[in-house]
Amino acid sequence: MGSSTLWPESFEGQGYLSTDSSVSSFANWTKIVLGYCDGALHQGNNPSPVSYKDTKLYFRGAAITRSHFDWINTKFPFAQAQKIILTGGSAGGVGTFLWNNYFIDYVKKPDIVHSIPDSGVFLNVKTITGDNKI
Repeated sequence: MGSSTLWPESFEGQGYLSTDSSVSSFANWTKIVLGYCDGALHQGNNPSPVSYKDTKLYFRGAAITRSHFDWINTKFPFAQAQKIILTGGSAGGVGTFLWNNYFIDYVKKPDIVHSIPDSGVFLNVKTITGDNKI
């Protein structure tokens, strides 16, 4: 609930994230997957918590995302990568859109970074039943 402490350090992906070259053309690429963050779509930077129903909420997604890039780079140096995919689904897809340029500058080799947002565009439009739900 709002924490990544139980997430694995890495995982075996499926589809374009697979490491099986018979499944994915990106099998041997370095893949950075942005997951859900803090509710502010990887953009929060409030030094003070927000109180809601006797709970303190922290919106520090920008700092979290930058620190994740730093942490990943220490474990799997980007300088050694041949090709990198920055990706994520849902809120992570939005993070992919929002952090693409920062990440390209961070890696310092723009021609090796490719961003693939897997969803992440939230449109507030009427559904087939006429509801205004996302």
